[in-house]
Amino acid sequence: MKIPVSEITDKMTAVLKAKGYVDDDIPFIVNMYLGGELRGHTSHGLASFPGFANDDFSDCAKPEVVKETHSVFLLDAKSRSGNVVGRWAADEAVKRARAEVAGISIIKNMDSWLRPGAIAEYIADQGLVALVVNSGGGASIAPPGGYDAVVGTNPIAYGIPTDEGSLVVDMATAKRAWGQVRLANKYGTKLPQDSFYDKSGNVTLDPKEAWSVMPFGDYKGFSLALFIEMMCGAFIGMPMMIDSKNTGSQYGARLLDRGGIIVAFDPAQIGSLEDLKAANSDLIRRIKATHARGGETIRIPGEEATRLHALRIQDGSLEIPDELWAEIKEL
Repeated sequence: MKIPVSEITDKMTAVLKAKGYVDDDIPFIVNMYLGGELRGHTSHGLASFPGFANDDFSDCAKPEVVKETHSVFLLDAKSRSGNVVGRWAADEAVKRARAEVAGISIIKNMDSWLRPGAIAEYIADQGLVALVVNSGGGASIAPPGGYDAVVGTNPIAYGIPTDEGSLVVDMATAKRAWGQVRLANKYGTKLPQDSFYDKSGNVTLDPKEAWSVMPFGDYKGFSLALFIEMMCGAFIGMPMMIDSKNTGSQYGARLLDRGGIIVAFDPAQIGSLEDLKAANSDLIRRIKATHARGGETIRIPGEEATRLHALRIQDGSLEIPDELWAEIKEL
């Protein structure tokens, strides 16, 4: 079903207002979910919004600022949503970067944000460079040579200003995001090929049998997942290797709180923002001018998602499953 983007935005805004979210936070939250859908990331898009909208954070304590320095902001979120405290922490990282070249926000005990890429985009659109990581929650990724889930899908995102706008890359350290399991269970579809293991270590296409997911790039991807597990775990006093019984259905409920780290760099404190944008755009043009393999096109990570987002905004409508729109309308 094709739905006008404006109608989706209005409905999400009305739901969030009814839940008591303040006007300053609502556009950021809407972009967290709708932006993922517009960029083609259906596993981290509108399908996750009903679950968030139905969450109740009213019994959570007020977030506590644990430590503040010239360059570091450390926040105990007290189980509050990362979709809200993430914007606060991003603003604090930006404020520090504008004064100290680099600003770092560290968050513990948060109910995670949906997309670190939304935070990286938020920072890059302000003319800064962003690096964002967070714990993926329950153990999902199998180690090289094994098939039991040992670390989270632990995503990494960055945002870089260019003359054409912000280049945003947002990826799980797994071969496929665990959200693919949630979507396949929700809509009765199969899992992607060669990505998930069952309890016996066999590759499976059945979301109900998903026990773990492969890391991307074998040991190289796993090494990144392991690093983020440690940085968003032991480094800030959060649990690691969380056993969430990865049967594919556990994501219907909130997982344990997790940690996240936001780093912002202000190029204007070192040189010229305009020079940085021009140099980044020139680099991308030079890469795309190199030789492509037969029948292929040279691709820049994040560029296709940005193109798809722009096309859908220009079209003014978005194709989403009938049952998903019905679910959102009922909120």
